[in-house]
Amino acid sequence: MPIVYMPAEPPEPPPDVLVPGYSVGRPPRVTWTSAAGEDVPLSDIGRGYAVLEGARGLAMPTYQLYQSDSLLDGTVIRGTRTEARELFLPIYLEDETRQTVLEKRRALAQAFNPAAADGGGDGVLTIAEDTGQKRRISARYVSGMDGPEGGSDTGMDWATYGLTLLAAQPYWERDPITMRWSLEPVTDTWLPILPVQVRDSGVVGEGMTITNPGTVRSWPVWTITGPLDGTAIMRNLSTDQSTEFTSTLAAGETITIDTRPRRKTVRDGTGANRFAELALGSVLWPLRPGPNTVDIVLTGLGTGSRLELSLTPWDLTA
Repeated sequence: MPIVYMPAEPPEPPPDVLVPGYSVGRPPRVTWTSAAGEDVPLSDIGRGYAVLEGARGLAMPTYQLYQSDSLLDGTVIRGTRTEARELFLPIYLEDETRQTVLEKRRALAQAFNPAAADGGGDGVLTIAEDTGQKRRISARYVSGMDGPEGGSDTGMDWATYGLTLLAAQPYWERDPITMRWSLEPVTDTWLPILPVQVRDSGVVGEGMTITNPGTVRSWPVWTITGPLDGTAIMRNLSTDQSTEFTSTLAAGETITIDTRPRRKTVRDGTGANRFAELALGSVLWPLRPGPNTVDIVLTGLGTGSRLELSLTPWDLTA
């Protein structure tokens, strides 16, 4: 394994540019953020770190296919499941002296420590492109800093390691996005009869479009701020799934519907569980990639009522 990736000979010149204005750009910046919030700049050679060639796990995840065999030729695919993502990072570190490189190695070991009982746990690997786009994934160290010592792996003031990480959630995350709507009661009258209120509802949108910019389905978190005294319906027409609940919120009180996998909660601002207020058959649904046609109807609104959607888009690749 090379110390720092440098070609043994000058590389061949690139092919003729066919598209005017084409530019390769700069390499991405790779950063590890430890469970304690410490940032380690893995691709900053000026600070003694570099990512060597041979990184794996940055593109498509691995899938498990569920299939049924019979006497007929071939098989029937019944479904797919995305497996946890394994990442491999060959990294290089150096410092001015033997003592300082040992200190840097100890600090790196602590930053990747997977044991929560010892102050470690899940960290976040971030890939930042020169364009400003970022992808990040939560992962945990598995192996790679266990040696060997000497030879082409370590020296007096440098070391190389092939780190293996495991991401339980296999998709890369983009920056989160938030959408907010201010809601007001809607009152219709019917004339010439004496004015009567025929409905008191805020229709945020029937047939409105909410776009998920990710490449796989992503799961929203809804927050409703009162006053609310009635029914809230969020229906995804693109997936034919609906969430409905009946609740009463005073002005300023909130209820949050978290649809994310392995969370799936409905709680008010005090943290109390309000899951029982969901209507029978409700589904805490995701947004599919691209545009989704969504109906949102809330009744019993008042001045100051608000709706917020938070979404962290997921991608197949970094």
